[in-house]
Amino acid sequence: MSSPYRTIHLVALGCPKNRVDTEVLAGVAVAAGLEVVADPMEAEVIVVATCGFVGDAAEESIDTLLELARCKERGRCRLLAAASCLVQRHGAELAAGLPEIDLLAGTGEPSWLERALAGEPGPRLRTGAAGHFLQTPSTPRFIEPGAPSAYLKIADGCSRACAFCAIPAIRGPMRSRPPDEIVAEARGLAARGVRELVLVSQDTAAYGRDRGDGAGLVPLVRALDGVDGLAWVRLMYLYPDGVGDDLLEAMRDSPRLVPYLDVPIQHAGARMLRRMRRGHGPARLRDLVRRARSIVPGIFLRTTVLVGHPGESDEDFAELLEFIEEASFDRLGVFRYSDEPGTPSCGTGPRVPARISYNRMRRVLAVQRRVSRRRGRALVGCPIDVLVERAADDDGYVLEGRHPGQAPEVDGVTFLVSSAAAPGEIIRARVTRAADHDLVAEPADVGV
Repeated sequence: MSSPYRTIHLVALGCPKNRVDTEVLAGVAVAAGLEVVADPMEAEVIVVATCGFVGDAAEESIDTLLELARCKERGRCRLLAAASCLVQRHGAELAAGLPEIDLLAGTGEPSWLERALAGEPGPRLRTGAAGHFLQTPSTPRFIEPGAPSAYLKIADGCSRACAFCAIPAIRGPMRSRPPDEIVAEARGLAARGVRELVLVSQDTAAYGRDRGDGAGLVPLVRALDGVDGLAWVRLMYLYPDGVGDDLLEAMRDSPRLVPYLDVPIQHAGARMLRRMRRGHGPARLRDLVRRARSIVPGIFLRTTVLVGHPGESDEDFAELLEFIEEASFDRLGVFRYSDEPGTPSCGTGPRVPARISYNRMRRVLAVQRRVSRRRGRALVGCPIDVLVERAADDDGYVLEGRHPGQAPEVDGVTFLVSSAAAPGEIIRARVTRAADHDLVAEPADVGV
């Protein structure tokens, strides 16, 4: 059946897992004969993959939907759809409050878009129980041609019980993909020119535990290390108590597995870790940092913290700041707590006023800025590998890329002042300058 639509614009908000799901929706659209366009004013169909992890993310999703709704009046849009986590969580409220949205779909299978693009009638709100979505080898996926990096979702859902988090209610318990399907997708991406794979899920360190067939993260990354054409494999979203010495040793010994570890700690105060139901104390976090730097020399560490959780006192927050200074993470992200209905933390006290949580977020960022600047300056004069991504926009710089310590979109970039390398190439360079988050480097030679 042919589609009455010809063009589509998609927006992925929130985490990289949402990005992967959005690329699958784009693949569904391309398979239906639509063209993916960058300008929403030129799109007949617009899909926004929403995020509902915290209040700020929900606000961004709603603001984006309202902004793109203008394309129905000023552009060519005839179908505006909201999808993914915020819809799964608050679909009825969105449907009632935003009449501009034509279709709302949750986190399950992408077949809703296929039916909508075919012009088939259906309910405006399409959500069910907490929904996984795991692609298979036959699932279409659209990635920008020439992209040197791609996310690879290895599992969906989460079986943890953190007090503040609604992800298990949105996505359901953890469900891991078969390892052979992951490796097959990795080979396919490498054949399309992808040089870096970024492994993502809600709880990457726990990959395979739900399968009961011996699958695990260490055997998976060792298998991915053997995929021809790939240069880097990067790990994101590892729960701290899931990182064992075997994984660190695999990182040290596997040429393609970059020395980079993203371990969201959320907090470091003993009392707050208990209130958040994280299942470990600060001693476990200190041990992880020590083991990581001992087993994998030169490892880059990233984390995420949450401030303003109910009950967080000045003393608790001081413990967090002290640990951030002590651990000296290369990169750090911070969120402010927001009540998520149905979670154990929701509605509990004592409450942290918004003004205080905002100030705490700013203080964390200020401390981390100093730490990141110090660690960046330690790289000046050192040789690094840089994955070239694109021509640089800044005057005086020729190329923009990333070194192994810089994950896509969240960790800054490396600017190259002169080079003839093309996107997708990895070149050897020497760091000449470091800012708070970005580096400047001069190529030493060209390699693969």
